Amino acid sequence: MVVMAIITLNFMSCSNEWLEDYTLDPARPSDVSMTVLLPSAQTSFAMVQGDGLARLSSVFMQQMTGTDRQALAHNRYAQIGEADFDGIWTDNGYSGGMYDLKLIIDKAGDASPHYAGVAKIMMAMYLGLFTDTWGDIPYSEALKGSDNLNPQYETQENIYKTIISLLDEGVKNVSEPSSAVAVGSEDIIYNGDMTNWAKLGHSLKARYLNHLSKKSSYDPAAILDAVSKGFESNADNASIRFLTPPNTNPWYQFNSQREGYISQFGIMYDMMESSNDPRIAFYRSEDSLNMPYYGSQTSLLDIMTYAELKFIEAEVKQKQGSGAETALNEAVAANMAILGVGGDDATAYIDALPAGPTLKDVMNEKYVAMFSHIEAWTDWRRTGFPELSVYPGAQLDEIPRRLPYPQDERLYNANFINLSGAEAFTQRLWWDQ
Repeated sequence: MVVMAIITLNFMSCSNEWLEDYTLDPARPSDVSMTVLLPSAQTSFAMVQGDGLARLSSVFMQQMTGTDRQALAHNRYAQIGEADFDGIWTDNGYSGGMYDLKLIIDKAGDASPHYAGVAKIMMAMYLGLFTDTWGDIPYSEALKGSDNLNPQYETQENIYKTIISLLDEGVKNVSEPSSAVAVGSEDIIYNGDMTNWAKLGHSLKARYLNHLSKKSSYDPAAILDAVSKGFESNADNASIRFLTPPNTNPWYQFNSQREGYISQFGIMYDMMESSNDPRIAFYRSEDSLNMPYYGSQTSLLDIMTYAELKFIEAEVKQKQGSGAETALNEAVAANMAILGVGGDDATAYIDALPAGPTLKDVMNEKYVAMFSHIEAWTDWRRTGFPELSVYPGAQLDEIPRRLPYPQDERLYNANFINLSGAEAFTQRLWWDQ
């Protein structure tokens, strides 16, 4: 008996095969295909752009008004804490969509250039959204899992260089001949259309180069070159369409679950009413609590549109002194067409636009067209248009120009940048100086 026990013990110590069925969890695979990773990353990005950041920036920009509970406090720039952004930064960002994209880039290598290109363009989108919200952020030392839990922060200037590099590499990749591993219907933005991905890459490049309008490196020629290679019509728009519950548009989720927290009033609507803007009916419901076009269950979440690209062109040409009127009219027409504004109403409005638009004219029109998109906040910080005043009773002396870094970073990253008090909201980003 003793001998048999020793033999059995030795056998068990030499092999763990008997444990295999217990250690392999079929619900947690050790490897995930790019086909699965891509839609996961795209969905995560949609929630990052279209949920909490969109609500806050829309209230800051007075495109809508917080009227109850936390949203009412947000009007006064209050009750906005670092813990509010953990889900955006960590769950859907660095540990979510961004990590998925890093895995795709690593898996794709040279064998799957289309997957690599799409992932690089999307990574640039993430970096752009995060750096335009927080400024300096981790990247080159991030996304390494347990190999580096304390990534260094990089300057916003360097992050912008990385964004442009990723976009250039991404466009090059998606423009290569089709590979054996092709992107297909799992791509919920373009359904595997690499031509549209290339156009998006160029359009995003125009956006981010244009953000540098306060910097000495601002290059109008480079912006217009990117514009010329970008979107050609509304058919090229980069958007994500939501489905029926539980996969519904984040604006719908918020407004249906917290009805009355945010209402569709504000400076933007005052401007629209004064100009008889026909888009009001598409932006707000009769009770002013909902958003007919942008806030239904299946509404599109626009990542970037042809209209935005034409506004960028109009801004650059206005500064150059010619060509702004045509680009501005095309931008407004494109926005109205995608909303479904009737032809006669659209024509009447466009005909009333100024013949020689000022920068204020261009940016005010873009502000209305970018309703509910975080780019409106970036444009205001860059240009000062529209001209907004601090909400009465606000707890800050100025409209927020950034947001506090997330609590997860303070607790778990030794290289966390600590901004305290008002500076967490008012310290200007690099491109805002």
